[in-house]
Amino acid sequence: MTGFGSASLERDGLSLSCEVRSVNHRHLTVRIKGPSELSAHEITFEKLVKAKLERGSVNVFLRLERGDALAAATIHRGLLAHYASELDEIAEELGRTGPGERASLDRMLTLPGVIGTESKEGWKGLAKELADECLAAALADLVDMREREGVAMADDLRVNANELEARLVQVEARMPEVVREHGESLQRRVNELIVGSGHKEAIVNPPDLAREIAMIGDKLDVSEETSRLRSHLDQLAHLLDAASADDKAGGVGRKLDFLIQEFLREVNTIGSKCNDAGVAHLVVDMKNFTERLREQVQNVE
Repeated sequence: MTGFGSASLERDGLSLSCEVRSVNHRHLTVRIKGPSELSAHEITFEKLVKAKLERGSVNVFLRLERGDALAAATIHRGLLAHYASELDEIAEELGRTGPGERASLDRMLTLPGVIGTESKEGWKGLAKELADECLAAALADLVDMREREGVAMADDLRVNANELEARLVQVEARMPEVVREHGESLQRRVNELIVGSGHKEAIVNPPDLAREIAMIGDKLDVSEETSRLRSHLDQLAHLLDAASADDKAGGVGRKLDFLIQEFLREVNTIGSKCNDAGVAHLVVDMKNFTERLREQVQNVE
């Protein structure tokens, strides 16, 4: 499921901001991009994400800024003395020892590396603490957004499930007619064969004909498949209702994914067993709505 969450914190001269972005993905993948000072904690950050999310391609962005209060200017005396000694030696060689010809102290202070900053101890521990808090807040923001999207997705799932059930009702109503039509067709063909053979006295044993018609009816019978499909539809409705009623019920995405696979199995079996144009058209519609459900549930948490 798609989502976005962000948070920022500032404490003791240290600022940290976090963004979490999620797009649809069947499984959970986590990528973390942040400053080198926090790279050793990426596994911990990934665990925080996995504790809150089960699906999606998730990208975490961490940004760190240190204020002036965390750094103090330092003059590297040894390097400054080295510069002074070298400059004096060069001045003697060039004969430039007069007033104003030697390098002044203020100029030597601008030489590379003479003045540096040393960070106060303990700021990295503070950075990790802020990163944990910031990531948790951003994840909460993202989950809230995904929950709102989930409400709309659940409504769409129900619409497609209702359409599928409507076609199922039509299949169930059509099947007795299909069996009757196939029985009548068999009886017509038998009568045509008898007349065509020229043996008017030829008689087909009624019990034999009844047994053949019963076998046709058995081959065309999809009552088990329609019953299982109806049970799966009831399970789908129950899972959606439970998830909507309880935000802490846990992820249902994988359960729904498996359930839709069973939908498709039953619909395919109905289509393969029914040699009837009307039912075939209904099965095409049922496959279409099942495919829509399959695509949607792959993105459900």
